[in-house]
This record gives sequence, C-alpha cells and structure tokens, in this order.
Amino acid sequence: MADSIITLNQIEDLEARLGNHATPHNLGSEEYERCLQRWSAIGYLRPGLVVCPTDAQGIARTTKFAKDHHIDLAVKGGGHSTDTSASSDGGILVDLQHLKQVNVDPVAKTVSAQGGALWADVNRAAAHYQLAVVGGTVSQTGVGGLTLRGGYGYLTPQYGLVIDNLLSANVVTAEGAEVLASEKDNPDLFWALRGAGQNVGVVEKFVLQAHPQPNLVWSGIRSYPCDRLPEVIQALNAALVHPQGKAAAQCVLALSPENGSPLVNVVLFFNGCEAEGKKHFMMLLDIKCSSDDVRMRPYLEANTLLDAAVTAGGRKKILGVQLAPPVRSEFASKLMGEFTHQLAIETDMAKSAFEFDYFDPSQICCISSEDTAFPARKEILNGALILQWTDPGRDEGILSWGKSIQVMCEEEIRRAGHESTALVSNFIGHTSEDSITPADMFGINANRLLDIKKKYDPFNEPPPATSHLDTLPVTTLEHTDRYTPQRPLWHECWSYIFYVPPEVSTSNDSGAAEAGVLPSGMTVGATLSSVPLDVSASNNSGAAQAGVPPGISASNNYSVTVKCTS
Repeated sequence: MADSIITLNQIEDLEARLGNHATPHNLGSEEYERCLQRWSAIGYLRPGLVVCPTDAQGIARTTKFAKDHHIDLAVKGGGHSTDTSASSDGGILVDLQHLKQVNVDPVAKTVSAQGGALWADVNRAAAHYQLAVVGGTVSQTGVGGLTLRGGYGYLTPQYGLVIDNLLSANVVTAEGAEVLASEKDNPDLFWALRGAGQNVGVVEKFVLQAHPQPNLVWSGIRSYPCDRLPEVIQALNAALVHPQGKAAAQCVLALSPENGSPLVNVVLFFNGCEAEGKKHFMMLLDIKCSSDDVRMRPYLEANTLLDAAVTAGGRKKILGVQLAPPVRSEFASKLMGEFTHQLAIETDMAKSAFEFDYFDPSQICCISSEDTAFPARKEILNGALILQWTDPGRDEGILSWGKSIQVMCEEEIRRAGHESTALVSNFIGHTSEDSITPADMFGINANRLLDIKKKYDPFNEPPPATSHLDTLPVTTLEHTDRYTPQRPLWHECWSYIFYVPPEVSTSNDSGAAEAGVLPSGMTVGATLSSVPLDVSASNNSGAAQAGVPPGISASNNYSVTVKCTS
C-alpha cells in the first residue's frame, strides 16, 4: 500500500472507532509531546496522531484503519531506537506504553510480557520466582525490539538468543486480525517473528522460556588504562568459551567521566560462584586494573550495570559492527587509536563508547540459519559504536566518522575469512537511504520471508521495481534500531495538516511568508487540492509543522487541511 499522512477527518474517524480500547493524543497536547520522547533526541519524527492502546483490540482497530486508509503506521515500545523507525512523519504512531504487564508461571517456567514491557519489568518478575530469561544487557530497553531482532544477552552462551527461547507470540496483523504464533499455530508466522518479526505484524504479547536462577552471579566492571588493551583483548579471547556456557563479557572503550582519560572497561559475568568465575577469568584478573567492583550479585542487578552509562537524552546513534574471534589485539589497538583521536577533536562526543560483546556463539550456532528468519548464526561477535553528542550542527561529520569505523570492521572481518553482513542483532539500523536488500539482511531466508510477508501484510507490498521489505515496525530495541529499511515514499499524492495556533489571524490572506500569517488561499477548515506557491519548506506560516513534507515541492499536488489548535 502507499503510505500517506493522516488527515483531520481521518483522525476524528479513528478516535470514534477506538472507544475505550485506546487513548489518542493529538498534535499540540502535552501527552503527545511526552509520547515523542526517546532515548535519542534524533530518534523520532512527528506523527499526525499518537494512539496508546490499552489492549490488543486497540492495536487491531488502529492497524486496520491505517491499512484501509493507506496511512503510514509505526510502533513504539521501549523507545530506544536511534533512528526514526519507531515513528512516523504525519502518520499514526502506536505507542505501547500501557501494555507493560508481565506474568510468570513458576510451574511451567514461562514469562509472558506485553509488547511495551521493558527488560527491567521482566527480570524483576522472574527473579521473584528464582527464574531468569535471556534478555537485554541494559534494563531500560524494550522487550519487543530486542526479541524480534534475535536478541543477545549474558545468558546467550548458555541458552542461545532471545528468539531461541520464544515459545509463542500474540500478533496483530495489518488486517487487524489477532493471531497466535507458535511452533503449532501459524508456524510460518512464528518462523518470521524470530529474527524479522517487525516485518509481519505488531506483537501484543510474548511468551518466553525461563530458566532456574536460584544462585547469585559473579559480575561487575573492571577498568584498565588504555595501554593495557592488547593484554585485555588476549585475556578475553582466552576466556570466550566456557564448557557450560556460564561466562560472558563486554569490552567497552570509553573516556573516564572523572578526568577524560581513555579507559578499557570490562563487564564480567559468570553464572556461578566467585571461585569458578575467578578461575575462568584468571588471565584477565592478573592484569593490573584501575578499578574493580566485580562481586556476587543478583542476576537482576547484573543487567543494570551499564544503565548509568546510557541514560536518555542528547543525540545518540548506535552503529553495529561484527568481529571475528579471536579478536586481533593489533586491530583493537587501532580502533582505540581512532576512537581517542576522534574524541580529542570532537569534545562534544565525550560520552561515546565502543563495545565488543564476548558472548560465545556456540549455542547460537546449534540451530540452523534456516530454522528461523534470523540468518546470522555464525562464529562471530557483535559490537557497537555508541555515538553521543549534543550539537545538531555536527551530525553529518560525526555520523560520517562512525561509518568509517564500520568500514574498518567490515574489512577486518573479511580479512578473517568471514563475509560481512548487514545484520547485527542488537545494534543495527538501516533507513530507506541505505542500499540494503532483503538478501543483504536475511541471506538465504529472504525469499521465504517475502512470501510470508505477502501473506500477513499484503497491503504493504512495494511496487515491482523495488525489492525492499516493508514493515509494521515494533521498535524497542536494545539500543537498537529496526534493521529493515524505513518505508520508501512510493506515492506522489500527499495529505497534510496545517495546525494554526490560536493567536494567528485566520482572516489574513496576504500570502506573506512570515510566521504567524496564513499563506494565500488558506483558511481554517479549508481543504486545498494543491500547494499554494507561497508555501515552501522554509515557510512555517505559523503552523506547527513545516509547510511542505520532505522531498515535496510546491508544484506537487496534495491536499491540505487547515485546523485551528485552540
């Protein structure tokens, strides 16, 4: 279907249909603005309407309405996207903030979590019954985004990916149908959900396999001066594999918040006693560190160790990379050099970091790449360049530098004999500007996934000339972005709303371009078939949104509805 912007009449129509199944929020309201808040200040657009469902029926009525009226639809869960994939420019945003319920069945050892739940909610509920699930390593991220992309965590070496522990999901399709997906029910949909779920529907509830976790874990952060990086990398390479998969680690290159000196921070995790943990990481512990808070603690607490370093606010972008084990210490030192040099030049980037996940992939590779939509079941490690800054004027330069680091990592992984891939589960995000095809993202699974998409989301098919997968996105990622492209703008006709502040004179028809004056031919309540010549991208005309949608010139035809916000 062609994506479009919601009109005023459509907003009123949808609001009437929602009843008590959802709460709508219109542009200009305080709650609307609150719904737009994200972990990253660059991770949102301004939708024409925000809908906050209170149950699956609220999701269903919204998705069906969007399908029937060809309106762009996006879904927000945890709000940790660092691109705009969990938002819509003038369409409908489905915000799952009211769907955060988590239930535990201690007998069956399962945890059910609604689509808006965070990993903190899940971990807290499971811990009450001495259970744990494979989940994100930052507790304030959402369940949905991480799960639907595969999902790595500290328990991955023991139990595999999050999707390998997904038992079922309640899904709302584009048609507004509520269906159950599992190995027995709609197995094709269940296959697609595990790795590409945001392409085929909105998940209202996940049911995850939980595992006994009666014991504390040995976990914490050790920090080293940057000149010890080669030794640290060698020690982490040696500790990657544990016979029972009890060990995991993360290597984080960052600047000290106290004095700005480069540090190598290592997050250690061992699902066992202190003595066993120290024995396994002995080589690393022999390296002199500058600080150490590794101790026995609850699994619930271990998943909050990185929270303080990734608080919400400011401009953020996560760029995923992959590394081949064993990681070459020479290459790690080269990355550290590039990283510290850039941060010395761009002092606004002082909170940025580079992370390598030392999660043994053996358990992941026990499952064939064709058994789920997730294709990256390889003997590789994930990593992420976590860019943080505040100045919008530096966006282009900072992102360009980040891309150059990704290229360095791609060259390194090819050097090790691996093919680079467009999919990095916890950390990847692509947009319509990227030349990413389904084959780039899903490899041998691409054709099957396209067929399943035709079945469950046939109304959002691209024209024959394109090959992009399109989505009903659920984006709550572990800092992550949806890794499928944002919807390309295939249509030519637009519908747009001008919201006029009450202090603007609606009788002024002068056509003046300054703010506070309506463009020529515009009056409140009018619907125009084309854009007046004096409406341009630089002409706000007192409206709450810029005069022309991105990429549309004044000569393009689209309807304009003028609405007073008073």
